[in-house]
Amino acid sequence: MRTYKLTLLFVLQLLICCNAPSQNDAKPNIILIVADDLGYSDLGCYGGEMNTPALDKLADEGVRFPNMFNAGMCVLSRSSLLTGQWWPHVGYGIERGDNIAQNLQETGYRTGLVGKWHLSGVPNDKGFDYFFGFVGGFSSYFHGSRGENGYHLNKEPFTDFGKNFYSTDAFTKHAIDFIAPKTANDTEPFFLYLSYQAPHNPLQAPKEDILKQRGKYLKGWQAIREARIKKQIELGIIAPDTPLPDYPENLPDWGSLSPEQKDLEDLRMSVYAAMIERMDAGIGQLLAALENNGQLDNTLILFMSDNGTDSFSVMDAKLLEKGLLPGDAGSNYQPGTGWAYASVTPNRLYKISQHNGGVKTGAIAYWPKGIQKQGTIHQEPVHMVDIVPTLLEVSKHPKASGPIDVYAGQSMSSLFSGKKFERKSPLFFQFMDNRAIRTEKWSLVEVDGSGWELYNLQKDPLETNDLSNKQKHKVHSLNESWFSWWTKESNEADYIPESTATSTHYEPQGDRGTGKKYIPTAMPKALKSRYQKK
Repeated sequence: MRTYKLTLLFVLQLLICCNAPSQNDAKPNIILIVADDLGYSDLGCYGGEMNTPALDKLADEGVRFPNMFNAGMCVLSRSSLLTGQWWPHVGYGIERGDNIAQNLQETGYRTGLVGKWHLSGVPNDKGFDYFFGFVGGFSSYFHGSRGENGYHLNKEPFTDFGKNFYSTDAFTKHAIDFIAPKTANDTEPFFLYLSYQAPHNPLQAPKEDILKQRGKYLKGWQAIREARIKKQIELGIIAPDTPLPDYPENLPDWGSLSPEQKDLEDLRMSVYAAMIERMDAGIGQLLAALENNGQLDNTLILFMSDNGTDSFSVMDAKLLEKGLLPGDAGSNYQPGTGWAYASVTPNRLYKISQHNGGVKTGAIAYWPKGIQKQGTIHQEPVHMVDIVPTLLEVSKHPKASGPIDVYAGQSMSSLFSGKKFERKSPLFFQFMDNRAIRTEKWSLVEVDGSGWELYNLQKDPLETNDLSNKQKHKVHSLNESWFSWWTKESNEADYIPESTATSTHYEPQGDRGTGKKYIPTAMPKALKSRYQKK
């Protein structure tokens, strides 16, 4: 009888163990971190001189995707990121079917958005159980913003900014609060979309952080870019024999600037760097919280930027009239063309452009339980539209077991296990009079409505040698593919883009003669001492 009871107990324990979800079978937590207007090479792991130990750790212990593409504009990128669909128009909506938060919510994920939304509606009606952040496109880092597009805690307006409020720190804190287990036995997986505003304008950071950077960038944007290229070659981001783009025709040589111009430009980039390092410190705090909670090993973290660096500086004169400098609360400075040129290293052009500098992001994936070979660099072209199919697959969503070709992208989860990833269709791009189509071999791309340029990506990945006059048949065939995509996705019979030359928000930025000349702003003598090291 005793033997029978022991046998029965053993069988029951075995059944319980077999039916209980093991740690290996548990669905991974998912954290999608998106920086705003971050340049391709700003992070240390992508060649930058900035101190970004948390993101460098993710890259060293995860995988890097140096050929991850976005849409060149935050609204379009974020729409594609959440829906897996193309967005050929600036639309503040994600109405094309369910977004990834809604899908994951259906399968038992707790979902949260912390940070910038910048889409239609409110996150709590779009699949997010929890929301802290602002609804619009940008906000003061120190004072927040109010109103319909301002800060919200779920659906309620949030106005408790306080004396020491800094949005990057607030987003980090709310992210850490969200991922914390809700009970002692909480095993519910979570999906967190951590949408930092940094380093999008306004360029604002705590003064002590800015002063740590001051003087570092007096060497100029050419020297910074050259140093980054050298480091990128050492890291394996680009090959040593890669043809490099020419210096932009619309950008003055650093040596031609006055001391006052150099001083304000150094301050501008010092604030930008301080913002990025503050964000990285927050990500480090999030990683520490995951480790303390015992969640780190089975959490997939994806990091990327929504587009390239902002090359504009349209508010400088008005801000100086008010006595405001980069870094000040109440100011709204942008990085400007010079530092955008350094930040997108080694690429050409910037935010809103559909050349590499506008649409490439230095992406990272980290997942201790899911990534087999750490520190790998995958050069395969991937796109934000691939994120939804990927997350459906790794979360074991029922949609992933059936046909998921309803999405513009395809799952890239094979790269986590070191397998091959092959694109099944071209990548398409459009914003205003900037557009492109990319295949494995070719890039057909236009800036400022100035006509198609053609590049052989296998020989010329940085788009330096225009072959459009020599390969007219290839231009024709790729143009037909692009136009077919455009008419299907936009529901328009023709392509009549909005011109950057007549826009009230943007200016032509072409680096070969069409772009507006960048004239750096000079530091006023009356304001010079505000951000000087003692």
